[in-house]
Amino acid sequence: MSILLRLVIITLILFSISTVYTTIPQEEQFAKNADEGYYFNYANVISDKGIGQFPLLLKHHLSDKRAQLFPHPARVGHVLITALWFKIFPNTFVWLARLSFFCFVLFLAISFYFSNKLFGQKIAYLYTLILSSSPLIMTSGRRVLQDGILNLFWALSIWLFLDFLVNKKKSEFVAFLIIYSIAITIKEASLVLLIFFILFYFINKYKYKQELSNLYLLGIIVIPVLLVGGAYLFLLKGINNNLSLINFILGVHFPQSVTNTYSLFGRGPWYKYIIDYLLLTPIATLLFIGYFFYILLLKRFERKTVYFMLFFLFVFAVFSSLKYTKIVRFVISLDITISLFAVFALYEFFRQRNSDRQIYCCLMGAVFIFFVNYCNFLHLFYYSNIYDPISYWLLIAKKIIPYIR
Repeated sequence: MSILLRLVIITLILFSISTVYTTIPQEEQFAKNADEGYYFNYANVISDKGIGQFPLLLKHHLSDKRAQLFPHPARVGHVLITALWFKIFPNTFVWLARLSFFCFVLFLAISFYFSNKLFGQKIAYLYTLILSSSPLIMTSGRRVLQDGILNLFWALSIWLFLDFLVNKKKSEFVAFLIIYSIAITIKEASLVLLIFFILFYFINKYKYKQELSNLYLLGIIVIPVLLVGGAYLFLLKGINNNLSLINFILGVHFPQSVTNTYSLFGRGPWYKYIIDYLLLTPIATLLFIGYFFYILLLKRFERKTVYFMLFFLFVFAVFSSLKYTKIVRFVISLDITISLFAVFALYEFFRQRNSDRQIYCCLMGAVFIFFVNYCNFLHLFYYSNIYDPISYWLLIAKKIIPYIR
């Protein structure tokens, strides 16, 4: 890829980054009585009074029915990161949103680094370009929610594990275990990835005949559990608080009945996430779907491609099975596979003998996707000011259904 084309891509990525920064809401525009307010308060308390406040915050949360409608304080990884941020920067919503922005920039950087390392330069530049314009990822970089931080640690976990399987370096394995353990403490839903990592370990070993010591498998299973378990026993002060937390979390994800009307907006069919992504990033999602079935039809089961395909299928299946939490920002990391496969699809679609012409055509396609995504971001999250991208608000903003007061 020529220097000129790379400069064009970098300019567009910087344009997207600057847009995210300049569209961070004003202090009074944040949802102080909703999730953002709770995350802000947790960070404030721990920053001012120390980690000894975790058991008290949890006790208050479990005893307050209204508070239970919002994020709980035992997502200790997220709370500790935000509390540390407040030790360095002012305790304001705007500055906490800038932490999300910082995570957005880091996410793009690590996405480029690993995609360049594992797939090559011509994939990495277009992949990062499309990711930088994803409406969901862009808006995660300007709000006081945990989505941006969680997406960063999920991306790091996913890329580090694949990098380890490809290069078989112990340092990458250790880094993966640490990052993945932190991801679990940021949001408990990260635990489901453990099954994915174990499953692909066996696929890598028996399908692709890659020899690895079973000690690595033991490490994948045991070390994150020990690290996270030890952290929670220490921070929540004993087993009883942890058991109460587990019982509460199970009740949230598998409720017997729902009294919170807002939870009903999280219901929907198994393909609801696909609809949401078609509303958010339509061209990339269509290319992803096309390439997904193209692989299946031609049976091109290359190891790294199958890894991301299985990641998408696993996360999609698990979160689609939950009854009341089918909200697209909870599966923001699906964009990792969607954007990657969109780039693969472009190179297949414009395949020809002249490689320079192929790259130029792919760049034009990626730039088109970039501007479609960028306009969607402005329309949905800036001008329409959607806070939580549930299907209902997305459909109204797109004028597919009417707004009924």
